[in-house]
Parts: sequence; structure tokens; C-alpha cells
Amino acid sequence: MKDNQEYILLKSIELRHSPFVFETEDPCKIKHGIHRSFILQFNLNIDRMFMFIHFKHLKINAMELYYRKKSGKNRKTRKVYPQHKMRLTFDNTHELLYYLGCKNYKIDWFEIRFQNGWVIKSCWLNGIEFITNNTIERNLLIEKLIAISGQGPININSLQINQAYAFCINGELKQKAFLV
Repeated sequence: MKDNQEYILLKSIELRHSPFVFETEDPCKIKHGIHRSFILQFNLNIDRMFMFIHFKHLKINAMELYYRKKSGKNRKTRKVYPQHKMRLTFDNTHELLYYLGCKNYKIDWFEIRFQNGWVIKSCWLNGIEFITNNTIERNLLIEKLIAISGQGPININSLQINQAYAFCINGELKQKAFLV
């Protein structure tokens, strides 16, 4: 029987090395050696923005978001709408989600920096990169998001940095092969 991956919310996880930038305006002030970032790749049928409901209490420091109007699903010819940059500012994630919930927008790309030092930004192929302040916060956030997705607990310490791991239906993690 074929292992059907379309029922899984999270497709893969990858721990990343992300240097710590003390000030966003000065990229020269970097502290190396902190593994505080990870990438979650979601099922292609899932909208990445649904995860923001779990961060609605966080205050937004800076935001860059590109969107376009959604085209109709049952139209014969699908009109391609132009991409726009969000010019509005929001105090917290809850206000952003409320605004997007009232609109018919498809989010193409985003990077949101929060006042607690976290960064959430989109990656290719329906993925989101989470950057936290330290490894402890990263591990707690991974455990929370995996519990939300319905996957069983994983041993985060056994995962290697910059290696992608695929979630299986039975709750296991398998290292993804590197494709050339």
C-alpha cells in the first residue's frame, strides 16, 4: 500500500543556522554559532498563513508582505492579477489576520519581524522559516507547531543542522535525499 503524504499537514522540517544580527540596519554586527532557525514545509493544499493564528499575541516590529487578488476558482479563464506590496502597518499579528480575512488576497511572499526578536518569513515551495532568539525558544516552538499539526513528538536533538527530514504518516521522520 502506498504511503499517502497528502493527509499530512507538515511535509518536512529542516534545522538551519541563522546568524544573530544585533541591529537590522547594521549587518556587520553578527554573532555566529547560534542554531536558532528552522524551516517547516507544509502540504501544498494548505495555506501557510493559517499558522499565524498561533502568533496573534506578538507585536509586529517590521513587515514586508506581497499579495495579489485571488482569481475565481470556477472561471474558464483565470485572470492573473498584478502583485502588490502591503503598505499598511499593523500593531500585532491579530490585526493583520483580521485585515487579510476581510480581503480576497493570496499572499505571495512575506517577512515579519516581531518585537520579541523573532522573524517569520516565507520560503519556496510552501514553506515558512522561523527565526527565534536562541535554541531553547526554537525547540519549544518546534514542539508546539508539531503538536498542533497532529504529529507525534520528535527528538529534536537527533536532527542535524541543514538536513531536511520528511514527516511520515506513522509519525516517523526520514532524512530526505539530496536531489541534484
